[in-house]
Amino acid sequence: MTRAPEGSAPIAEDEVRSLARLANLDLPDAEIRRLTGDLGRILAYVQQLEELDVTGIEPTAHVELGRAPLRADEPHESLPHEVALREAPRTSMDGFAVPGFVEED
Repeated sequence: MTRAPEGSAPIAEDEVRSLARLANLDLPDAEIRRLTGDLGRILAYVQQLEELDVTGIEPTAHVELGRAPLRADEPHESLPHEVALREAPRTSMDGFAVPGFVEED
């Protein structure tokens, strides 16, 4: 996405509709309007952050994981195969069926 011109909304409803279509989401008009506002506020905040002078500030490559409480990595029973496939929109050869590429309408 390109940066919105000064004084205009950071994202338009048609862009949100396009993103929803790419994500295979069928959203009603009211939801598109709500998401347009939400995403607009997020993008406006990101634009504010881009204006900050960060000269001389070292980039952060990672967070300090030494302090993060991590759970033990222990094996456990996985989801039964039938249960995993039960909610899939399509299955093929006893697995999930996915398109070979993304089609744009």
